[in-house]
Amino acid sequence: MSAIPKGETERNYAAFMSQLPDLLEKFCGQFALMHGQEIDGFFQSALDAIAVGHEKFGEGGYSVQEVTDEIENLGFYSYAGGAGQA
Repeated sequence: MSAIPKGETERNYAAFMSQLPDLLEKFCGQFALMHGQEIDGFFQSALDAIAVGHEKFGEGGYSVQEVTDEIENLGFYSYAGGAGQA
């Protein structure tokens, strides 16, 4: 079982936020799968993104962000690498 490296979620979030203005036009309402500060894909639901992230990167090796202009604290789900076991 792998754990997400300390600070990885924060780095993924910063990379996501830097791209958000451009993403809103094309991907608003979708969920971005983030790994290594890169967007690996977009999904219609957070659960779909989590399932693919877990399959590709293992538990804790990714994060998921919704493409939206509304700021929302997802709490536990901000660290989606382990959310599939919630």
